[in-house]
Amino acid sequence: MDNAGKYLPPLKVIVLADENVIRLYKDKFPPGPVISIPSGEQSKSLSHVMEIYRQLLDAEVDRTCFILGIGGGITTDLTGFVASTYLRGLPFGFVSTTLLGQVDAAIGGKNGVNLDGFKNIIGVIKQPEFVICDVSSLKTLERKEFINGWAEVIKYAAICKPDFYHYLNEHIEEGLQLNSDTLNEIVYQATQAKVEIVARDEFESGDRKLLNFGHTFAHGLEKLYKIPHGEAVSIGMVMATKVSVNFGLTDQENTEKLVKLLSLCGLPVQMDFDMAALADAMRKDKKRAGNDIQLILLEKMGRAIVKKVPVSEFKSVLYDLR
Repeated sequence: MDNAGKYLPPLKVIVLADENVIRLYKDKFPPGPVISIPSGEQSKSLSHVMEIYRQLLDAEVDRTCFILGIGGGITTDLTGFVASTYLRGLPFGFVSTTLLGQVDAAIGGKNGVNLDGFKNIIGVIKQPEFVICDVSSLKTLERKEFINGWAEVIKYAAICKPDFYHYLNEHIEEGLQLNSDTLNEIVYQATQAKVEIVARDEFESGDRKLLNFGHTFAHGLEKLYKIPHGEAVSIGMVMATKVSVNFGLTDQENTEKLVKLLSLCGLPVQMDFDMAALADAMRKDKKRAGNDIQLILLEKMGRAIVKKVPVSEFKSVLYDLR
């Protein structure tokens, strides 16, 4: 966070920051107006975006200004969406302060808000000028929030980085104990994986879909049961791997490998769910394509594929999981 000044352009800076981040780090912010973002997923709404627009109007923000988002994924999502749409687009950058944000939400240019409980259904793809990931900020996170981020870390090991899977197996305990060197390496490996995928497919027409491993299930679980994103992704990845086994794409050993890593982090790996309600929620997810739901499934640890499943068959897929 101390390095943000090196990357800021010579423009008036407006900070959008999580209310907890303001309490902890306001003395490190660049000079200028600060707009507080309430913690919690409820902030990612069009009504809250409108409130931010009004505050930007009151601050007389114009095209000579720069928007800096400081906080977790909710803050960076909101910052990117607001900056991309206010005055038809202002330059912006991020200082990401959560593990989930550093390895996923702040990377890749997706900026969106929710609608009626459906995740990121309204949004844009526009890249920030920079993203700063300072692992020292992870030491001030609530433990539950820190653990949430590990689901996205493990996702990269599952979909595209078999060597990273082996690294996590050997070093995950050090990472959980907030060892700075280990966390730096883990954040670097994860962000490198995402940046490489996004560079090949910025607008999600091919490889970028792999980043949705577990997320189609997860977004349905989040909407129905209001559980944190990381917990939902953890359960969703296990569900997707079990579907992979049921389709004959992989073997039970890969399910066991994934469950072991997630459990070491203290993440949930299963939950009871209403089959009909989850099927309905998943049909309305933005990852649906026409009459198909696009699932990301595993062939082996470190290799994932996209498989289209007809909506008409999806209840039977969930029934097999039950």
